[in-house]
Amino acid sequence: MSESPARTVLIVDDHEVNRRLASLFLQPLGWRAVMAINGAQALDIAAVQRFDVILMDRMMPGMDGLETTASLRQSDGPNRDTPVIAVTGMDDDRAQWRALGVTQIVLKPFDPDQLIAAVAEATRPQQGGYRISA
Repeated sequence: MSESPARTVLIVDDHEVNRRLASLFLQPLGWRAVMAINGAQALDIAAVQRFDVILMDRMMPGMDGLETTASLRQSDGPNRDTPVIAVTGMDDDRAQWRALGVTQIVLKPFDPDQLIAAVAEATRPQQGGYRISA
C-alpha cells in the first residue's frame, strides 16, 4: 500500500507562538506547515505554492486576515479556491468571513481538537472538490 502524499498547510499569523502551536498540533497527523508572518507574505507564498488548507489570523499589521483572504480569492493563483480557516480571537466578523468563502472559524485560544476537526472538515473531499461554506 502506498502512502498518501503529505498535506501542506499555510499558517498565517503575526504571533510566532500561534504559528508554532498550530504546526505542532497538525504535524503528528502528517501535515507539513509553511508559515507567513503577515498577509503580504502569505499572498507571495500562496502565489507560487499550492496548499491543502490555509489558517488565517484576523488581526495582523498591514493587511489583516479579511483583506488577505479577499485578495487570495480575487487572485488567479493556485490557492484561489483553497479552503481557508479563520483563526481569530474575534467572534464578531463571522458574516465577513463567510462572505469570503471561509470554510471554518476557530476561536483563539484554540483547542487542538477543535483545530484538527476544522482542518479535517475543510479538507474533506466533496463531489468534485472541497466544500466551501458561504
